[in-house]
Amino acid sequence: MNNSELTAASEDQSQNFKKMCSREEVMKCPHMMVLLGYLHEKHELPKYGWRRKGLRYHYTDAAGLLGIIENSRLWATDIRFLNDPSEGGFLPERLLELMSSKPGGVSDIEESIITGLEKALLNPRWNYSTFAASLSISGDLLSQWRGYGSFGKGYAVGLNFEGMLPHPQIASYYDIIYGDEGLKDLALDLLDLFVSATGKWGDSMHDEWAHTLSVLAKSFKDSSYSEEQESRLVCSYSDDGKNNFHNELPLKFRAKGSDVIPYIPMSLNLLRDGHEPRLPLERIVVGPGVDFQRNYASINALLRAHSYNNVKVERSVIPFRS
Repeated sequence: MNNSELTAASEDQSQNFKKMCSREEVMKCPHMMVLLGYLHEKHELPKYGWRRKGLRYHYTDAAGLLGIIENSRLWATDIRFLNDPSEGGFLPERLLELMSSKPGGVSDIEESIITGLEKALLNPRWNYSTFAASLSISGDLLSQWRGYGSFGKGYAVGLNFEGMLPHPQIASYYDIIYGDEGLKDLALDLLDLFVSATGKWGDSMHDEWAHTLSVLAKSFKDSSYSEEQESRLVCSYSDDGKNNFHNELPLKFRAKGSDVIPYIPMSLNLLRDGHEPRLPLERIVVGPGVDFQRNYASINALLRAHSYNNVKVERSVIPFRS
């Protein structure tokens, strides 16, 4: 194909996708993948991280930095053990609240749909856990040093995903959306769509729709956490062992205080035998509480030992006594 033929074929694919994800098609077949396509086309949700350029930073302590460089993996933590207790629940709960407070009140059908979604969310049929590796757009943020960077005595590992996105079977890459922005329109649109689909499908789709909200919820957080400027890599792990981690390290556990925390040492690609994982590592910011002069040479030697070349090692500019 020449360039004009390739452009035409790409435009045709785009038009076909938009048609497949139109409101009319969703009402015919309101399953999760079609509904997620509709939300992407109509509401630009979720916000995919690759749409916004720039490095993303993972804050960690010295042991974490060592593990990332030596193993070329990030630890994706079970979201039930992250710092936000509303993790995974903020979006569905807020959408149901907005649906219930619809101007003019809700009809009997709408009330039945809301109740069905609530029940499906409380008793899900899907059998998987969600894990996330948290990143920040800022590589030198005081709140991040305090919360995740060993209170200033840690490191911010800068990754460039423009050249190496995670394999779609491994993880999704999202920019987090904070608070209620756009949620009222989303809630009312979904409720109207669900009502339209109920005429054909009855209440048989409540679990599917709840699952869709649960998937979307992984990219939303309460506005109180907006300072984190978070992006995240999100992956799923099924309890039945049917996962995309056949050549990965298995599900692991670590202790933190009284908690036993599940995590996955996650690479960005499906690994084949004999192939080593790599991370798109470009910059390391040394925390304000670390002796920069003493550690600069050893960090660079560590990077070279694991074939990470041209990685900038720089000190934090924040005046902070840890």
